[in-house]
Amino acid sequence: MLGAKAVARAKINLFLDVGARRQDGFHDIRSVMQSLELSDELYFRRTGGSAEKIVIRCNDSRVPTSADNLVWKAVEAFDAQTESMWDSGVEVLINKRIPVAAGLAGGSADAAAALLALNHIYELDLPMEILADVGARVGSDVPFCMRGGTALVSGRGEKVEPLEPLPPYQVVLASSGEEVSTSEVYLRFDSLGEGSGPGCREMDEALEALLEGIRNRDFEAIYPNLRNDLESATIATDQIEEYKSVACRAGASAALMTGSGPTVFALVSGMEQAAEVAWELEKASPITIVTSFAGRGAEISAV
Repeated sequence: MLGAKAVARAKINLFLDVGARRQDGFHDIRSVMQSLELSDELYFRRTGGSAEKIVIRCNDSRVPTSADNLVWKAVEAFDAQTESMWDSGVEVLINKRIPVAAGLAGGSADAAAALLALNHIYELDLPMEILADVGARVGSDVPFCMRGGTALVSGRGEKVEPLEPLPPYQVVLASSGEEVSTSEVYLRFDSLGEGSGPGCREMDEALEALLEGIRNRDFEAIYPNLRNDLESATIATDQIEEYKSVACRAGASAALMTGSGPTVFALVSGMEQAAEVAWELEKASPITIVTSFAGRGAEISAV
């Protein structure tokens, strides 16, 4: 049977501007997303026809292995698009390394990897554009996680514009380990009414300066223009501020919450500084991970 191994890379948001809730329930966003070398490993095997068309196993008991898993949803969406699985099924083994429900798009990254792997094991050679469209039906972050690197993301996440790739800068992640519901954070964000909204001059200027810094690979222009609208909606405000403060006191160039939280990322100039920041963050944070920027998203190889 055909099989594939996939690498599913996490992401952080260097910038996240959230607009008002749309009629379809989603929010328009403007975000600069960056892939990380931190990744899950997934193994896929095409199987013969059986009662269980989709079988998922995972080394982390907190990850659902049923229809609630985004990999499961990706398999269903792929089958609906291609009608390729009428006489077969797929088994998936997920080796989870990305913290769960931490604002790092671990589930979306796994779904993105699944679509690339299914395209391989069913020998369909579908173009990236079609796979990204399928991915957008599974989750808002899936199209970016498929392409990866550095990108300006808009709409509800389905519009991905690649930017100049940034060097493999060091990143230290700090997380409480508590799972956060993205939908609940957005509901809280709506109730607070603190969104910058379209045409906010401060956010427009910050985004323009950030994009210019990325084009020039000028981190001194990047650091002061990091933004995340959802920091105002986190229920762990004190914790987020503590992690950011600890990281900056330890020498981080900048620190910010990513996605809907609760993970904070700290940007540092090199491995020696990363070790110092991680050392201090470990005193306050149950989960501390040292990683770096990645220039690509999900990748697959034959098994």
